[in-house]
Formats: sequence, structure tokens, C-alpha cells
Amino acid sequence: MVSRRSILKVLGTLSAAGYLATSRTAWAEVPKPKLPQRLLGRTGRWVTPLALGGQASLQWTAPGIDAPDIIVRAVQLGVNYLDSANVYGPSQMNYGEAFRRLHLVPGTPDYNAPLRASLYIASKTRERYGLGPSSQAATTPAATAVSDLKRTLTQMFGDGKGYIPEGAYIDAIQMHAIQDMEEVDQMYGGMAERGGKMPDRIGSITAMLDYRDGTNYTGLNPDHKQYVRHIGATGHFSSPVLMEVLRRDAGNNLDTLLVALNANDKLYTSHEYNVLQLAMARGMGVIAMKVFADGVFYGKDPHFSRVPEDVIRSVGKPDKISHEDLVRYTLSIPGVSCAVTGIGQIDRTKPENDQLVTNLASATQDPASPAERRRIENEMAQRYGATTNYFQLKQEGLVHPTEVKIDKVAGSDQVTVRWNTAIAATKPITAYEIKSNDKLLLSVPYRPQLTTDLLWASVPGGAVGDGKVTVTAREA
Repeated sequence: MVSRRSILKVLGTLSAAGYLATSRTAWAEVPKPKLPQRLLGRTGRWVTPLALGGQASLQWTAPGIDAPDIIVRAVQLGVNYLDSANVYGPSQMNYGEAFRRLHLVPGTPDYNAPLRASLYIASKTRERYGLGPSSQAATTPAATAVSDLKRTLTQMFGDGKGYIPEGAYIDAIQMHAIQDMEEVDQMYGGMAERGGKMPDRIGSITAMLDYRDGTNYTGLNPDHKQYVRHIGATGHFSSPVLMEVLRRDAGNNLDTLLVALNANDKLYTSHEYNVLQLAMARGMGVIAMKVFADGVFYGKDPHFSRVPEDVIRSVGKPDKISHEDLVRYTLSIPGVSCAVTGIGQIDRTKPENDQLVTNLASATQDPASPAERRRIENEMAQRYGATTNYFQLKQEGLVHPTEVKIDKVAGSDQVTVRWNTAIAATKPITAYEIKSNDKLLLSVPYRPQLTTDLLWASVPGGAVGDGKVTVTAREA
């Protein structure tokens, strides 16, 4: 259980008036706590280790819950990464009400520009096209990534009906819940044609570049709006698919990755040992999600939430693993900038019952040590086994490199061996071993496959001879 001392440390710089403020109290006078921050990769932005999720009571609001006040509370406490999505029901509208209370609407007389600049506001689109057919998850029959971006801005900063005030923007638009290779092809559609004759279907990533840069190469941004600062990708299901999304990003346009990372990750096809390694190598800002396995660690049945009754509103459960351990575990994973958690309930009078305060108190403590990580993993495995991360690809074991090719190097005795990345299982990959007829020719230290180009190494042709060349992955 989080100590009262840790809770009071989080609350320490809030004035009594600010701490007990009603949901509609103007907040300009209330000082924010000075919380530790981490660099969000190559965005250059610094974010608090705990981020506010856009689901839980922001999406499925039980009677008596003031959802916008959860957002106000987060900002009051100093949380500066705020998450939502177009498919999160009323979540973005709840942000709109909270932003009005916080004076974050551009163009209004009391607009708090410094506060807006301190926040990193991210939303998501489930649409795979900027121009093309809408998905089954479309918010409207004609939804596209472009209409989703505008919908985010009107709901968060405008009237919710289409009006977007001048100066409104979000910090990141993320391609939401990517699950299969077909979606990857769709999102990158028209990328090679930008600036020329565009196809009838233009991918979401291709389209978002114009709204990031204020250009109109796709013809979808005729007013040259700059509505977004960064573009990202999210996923909780398949690390191999997310790795392909990143490898296809030849222009380094994807700045953030939101991915499921919790203490049971290694019981599934691990994100930590696969896509996270690639994201780190590409300098991306990594946001962890599913810290509590969408509430399954605290008694919810393993399914995506649909109603307010699915939302966990307590601070952990007495007979379950410590929520503090779970937060500290995820934040101890190398490469993670922050962990996003949904909030079921806050309590301005009893901070020990306030999920925001207690999660933040956990997040601002020292991350879990390697020994603590092993303890937490073992406890989770004993309690649950592989029954929690229903949203994640099942463990398929170590997948060795594919597409092994051999090319002779002209004018020398060397041959170049090429291969596609391996997929790690329960342990990290440490090396690739090149063999001929099971004889080890070369051990190459592991490195992520950054692009669609195959990995490669050179070996003496004489050593290869007429034998069959294989490349295998070696685990730690």
C-alpha cells in the first residue's frame, strides 16, 4: 500500500483551497506540485511518469461521478500527459468541459497559454484512411482520420459541433489499436505519391503529415492548418505488427508508441522484448498502457470494458497484488517515458481513496529494482498464469529469423548473409548466430531491424563452402 508520506508528498505544494476546490473553481491561483518528469523520446517534451487515461470513468461514467473533475484534478496534481480517443464515447467532450474550467480554450479572455503549453494532449483515430472507406469503428458514417482529428479539436476546444477556435491544436494524433498487416498497408497508402497525383485512397499517416506540417500535398488540407504536433502509433495485440508499422516509417514520422506493458507481458508475445526494443532504437517516446490489465488484476472479467460496472473504482483490492508494485514495475521498464492509467474515481477529501493521488504517489517513487521485478513477475504468474492479458497475442515461443539470403560480394571472398528479425519469447535476444552445416561462422550481437531492409553480416565465402547457411537467434 502506498504510504501516507508518499501521498502527502504528492499533495504537498497544493494549497488547502486548491486541494479542497470544487470541480468548477477557477484554478489559476493553485500551484502545481513539482513532479519528476521523463523525456518523451525525440518529441523533446518532458512528461510526468503517470499519464491520465481517456477511458475508465471518462468514457463509462457512473451516476454521481463528475468526469471532467477527474481531468481537472489530474492537471491540479501536475499530471501533464492527457490521453483520449475518438472511439472513447464522451471522453473528448469531458475534456472539453474540463478545459473550459481550466481556461484552456484559445481565444477566450482568460486563456491560460502557459498552462496549455505545459500539457501534452494526445488523442487517437481508429480510421486507417485520410481519404477512403470508413472502418466499422467509425464515429460517423463518413469518418476518416482527417474528420477524427477535427472532431477531437471541436470536442476538446470548440463547441463539439464543428467549430474549432483559432490556435487550437493537440500534441499527438495516434493511429489507434493497430492489429494486422493489412491495416499497416492502409495507413501508409499514398505515401510515395505525396505531392503528385494522389490515389483514390490515402492512408491516415500520409494524411496526418499535412496537418502536422501545415502542407497540402495530399489535397486534404487546403487551408494549411497545423492541428497536430506529433504522430504516433498504438497497439496492445501484436508486437510483430507494430514492429512492421515502425519499420515502414522511412521518414521517421512516428514520434510516439503507446503499447501494453505490464508485469504479465512475458507470458504472452512480449512487447518489452520486441517492439519496445525497436521503438527505443528509433528514439521514440514510449507510453505504457494496460498497467492493471484493464482491471483484470483487480477482479474484472477478461474482456474489453463496455459499461460503468466494468470500471474499477477502488484503490487496488486487499486480497490482490499491490497496485503500487504494478505501477512501479511498468515504470521500471527501460525506455518507458510514462504509464497511462484510467481513473475510476477521485476523492478530494480522502486522498487514500483517490486513484489519481495514489497512482501518482506510486509513480513518483523509485522504479522497481531488478530483484523486485522478478518478485512481482513470479507473484503474478503464480496468481494468474496467462489468464489476464486477453488483449495480447498468445506466447508462440522464440521465432527464429526468416528470409535468410546469401549474396556473393563481387571481387572478394566474402559473402553477405541477410535475414529478417527474430521474435523474442520469454527472454531477450542477445545475438544472431550464422552457421553453415551447423558450424558456427559468426555471432552477431542483437540489434533491432530498423527498416524493411534485412539485417546483414559478412562472412568468408570459403567458410561457407557448399553448406546450408542458417541464422538463428540466441536468447539471454
